[in-house]
Amino acid sequence: MQTQDFNSESAAPIYGYERSPVNERAFLITKQEKTSSPVPVGDYTVLEKEEDIKLAEKKVTNLISLLNGRKRLMDLGNEVEDRTLYQIVSDRDEDNKLKVLFYSLKNKGVSTENALFRMDTDEGVLNG
Repeated sequence: MQTQDFNSESAAPIYGYERSPVNERAFLITKQEKTSSPVPVGDYTVLEKEEDIKLAEKKVTNLISLLNGRKRLMDLGNEVEDRTLYQIVSDRDEDNKLKVLFYSLKNKGVSTENALFRMDTDEGVLNG
């Protein structure tokens, strides 16, 4: 690991998450502002009813790590027996949010919708 990698991995995170107060299968994506408490800037909703919410939370943790510029993620290979695919549904929806749909692809058959990730477009998620 190089020095700049160590510094970026140990920097205070800007983005975080918390469980949604209104949907038991969703997470709020938050951003820490300098002078206030974290503000919601997006959400991640698990669409696949069979997915364990603890596994979904690990996926959200990895997503948050990516948003914070981290390169070291949790290896979920032993817990996930399928491939994860994604599609950018829209650059902006009616709430001015970027929409990304995640899919699960099992060993056989077609992919199924797994989760929906929405994020404020001004966060520049795709810029980097």
